[in-house]
Amino acid sequence: MKKNADEYLFNEAVKYLGKYPATKKKINEYLQKKIKNKKTYSRAIFPEGIDKDKLIEDIVDKLDELKIINEDRYLDSMFNYYEQSLFSIKKIKNKLYQKGFNQKNIDEYISSKLYEDPDFELEILKKYIKKKKISNLEISDLKKKLYQQSFSENSIYKLIRE
Repeated sequence: MKKNADEYLFNEAVKYLGKYPATKKKINEYLQKKIKNKKTYSRAIFPEGIDKDKLIEDIVDKLDELKIINEDRYLDSMFNYYEQSLFSIKKIKNKLYQKGFNQKNIDEYISSKLYEDPDFELEILKKYIKKKKISNLEISDLKKKLYQQSFSENSIYKLIRE
């Protein structure tokens, strides 16, 4: 039996979130694809003249209200994952943006992390050098390698001075 479009799409979004953590942007894209899929029309009833973008926006808002989507916790866990992967701040920002997080939220989160620990990137840098066993490289080669990994100039120079 067919369901109403909003109910069907809401259930699909919840199923998706059960398998994968996601941002609001990611859920929006997922539901856009669902609406374009022909199978969806055999399973759901779309009222005449419905604004599909508004329908998706309402579903995402409802998921947020019900705390089914928790972007803050997801941002925190992804940041920690990238930190453990020894990525530079710049690389972490890019990865988070690609995941669909809002640029403003990323900047605020990273600013707060840097406020708590101003040498945050320097610590990652030291771990990176140790893990990759590149501490015996000449200074110019080491700098080049670290620039390639998007570490900030400031952190690289602090490290070299030590």
